[in-house]
Amino acid sequence: MALPNLWGLYNLRSSPYFQATLRQDVAGTPVSLFVGRQAERQRLLTTIGSSRSSRQAVAGRPGIGKTTLVQVVKADALEAGYWTSAEVLPISAAEQGEDLLGRLLSGTYDAVLASHPQACGPAMEAAQQLVRGFRLRGGGFTVSGFGFGGGGSHSEGVSTPPSPLLLDGPRALRDLLNYAREEGAEGVVLHLNNLENLSEADAGRAADLLRGIRDQALLLDGLHLVVVGTTDAVRTVVQRHTQVRSVFSDPIVLEPLALGQVQLLLAHRYDALRLDPDRPRQTPVAHTVIEQLYALFRGDLRGLLKALEDGLTALLGLTAGGEAAVPIGMADLLLVLRQRNRLELKEQLGGGLWERLQEWADDDPAAERTQAGLVALWGIKQPSVSQTLQALIEAGAIEAQPRQGREAIRYLLTGTARLGLGVA
Repeated sequence: MALPNLWGLYNLRSSPYFQATLRQDVAGTPVSLFVGRQAERQRLLTTIGSSRSSRQAVAGRPGIGKTTLVQVVKADALEAGYWTSAEVLPISAAEQGEDLLGRLLSGTYDAVLASHPQACGPAMEAAQQLVRGFRLRGGGFTVSGFGFGGGGSHSEGVSTPPSPLLLDGPRALRDLLNYAREEGAEGVVLHLNNLENLSEADAGRAADLLRGIRDQALLLDGLHLVVVGTTDAVRTVVQRHTQVRSVFSDPIVLEPLALGQVQLLLAHRYDALRLDPDRPRQTPVAHTVIEQLYALFRGDLRGLLKALEDGLTALLGLTAGGEAAVPIGMADLLLVLRQRNRLELKEQLGGGLWERLQEWADDDPAAERTQAGLVALWGIKQPSVSQTLQALIEAGAIEAQPRQGREAIRYLLTGTARLGLGVA
């Protein structure tokens, strides 16, 4: 039996508040829904088109739209004759240089097949053999559309020795890039992600990985790489070592979308998901609700969308089928979100971490905190503060602000946490 479509009450096929990254290969979340970022989009495309190889970085707060921007740029590049795929390559500080080399080779191989399914010949065969061995030993992961977490193809096959990839990987990557250009590609565009909320030590190790494969892979003709992550992580990874900094463009640091662009983004989604084209668009919430929630989430678009989807799904589930569709107000939405976020955060964090979060909110929920300040607030030692902060960041309860020069990193409660704590 088919489940009822709660969103049909508003003449929508499905939720317009989805958080999935837009992709050129998914009909439900097409890149045509993208709004804004024209200057940043053009800068990325111009850099790709101005040289035989390029290395760029996109930085910004979590949930601000970095990964979606790069997916749109890849779609633009595809139309301009470059080969790419919608997949996102991860980088992990726990890996070795050969693993990152394997990901670049694997990503290039997938981009060639995605754009030229009939690809064949010695370069493809050599790359296929190395990629297969790399994936069999657990290297075939890609990151999700949000830019974090796992997904992909992990097999429990017999591990292949690392030496073939180290010895033959750079040559195979070079030959594959040459093959792509011989077959008509302007170049291959790859997207390296997963630099979200890395510790400073992990970001440093990721920087070492890039330095280790600079000459082997990063500088090869035909390869265009875009690295994506939070501001501090990106700056550390691409600017720590002179050898890497010298071959990367200055990072593009994204600011939050203007409120008007967010409203336009939602209007495009409402139109694209209209169930009956002959009926007018009906918005589930008023503009003022979007305005208030977006201010609460301080430009975190993903956080805003999740809050809207969670709250409205719960409220629509309580709505009688015959009721007329009216926009849901802020008071009803807050009532649901406060209860939901509180339960989820308490369950995820456990009693001790929740109590520390509550102490923060009781003292001043809007305050920016340093680790030194939290030592005093919580009455615990600095190593315990660091561990607590990492757990709270992973739970989405706090957010680290970009470092300002040599000043201590400052932390803020997220909109999700403020809703759960009842201080929104």
